[in-house]
Amino acid sequence: MKVQTSVFAALLSLSVLATANVAKADTVKARCDVYPKGEDKASSSGLCTFSQRQGAVGIQLQNGKRYDLRPVGDEPGNYVDQNGKSAYRQAGLDDKGQIYRLANESIYIYWDTAPYSNSNR
Repeated sequence: MKVQTSVFAALLSLSVLATANVAKADTVKARCDVYPKGEDKASSSGLCTFSQRQGAVGIQLQNGKRYDLRPVGDEPGNYVDQNGKSAYRQAGLDDKGQIYRLANESIYIYWDTAPYSNSNR
């Protein structure tokens, strides 16, 4: 009985650790430029955290503002934000990043964090 309990505990521990590593793998540091709707000058630019899990997208800006996008419908790239407003992912940055169009702003996410360094967090 003790052997079964020990084996079960070990397997449970491994599965918890594996789950934590999987979740972490979906989160990256990036550079985010936020443009008010209709503007061609960014209102903010800086390091951010981009995460994606089961189709849902999270964007955490350095200033503390957070965007949570939940996928909707059958077409990839269509979302609803945390306020229930439509949002979508737009092509245009190729492998350099992603663009998200929200109701009142656009967020350009670049995988290259230049000109910001990780020490500026």
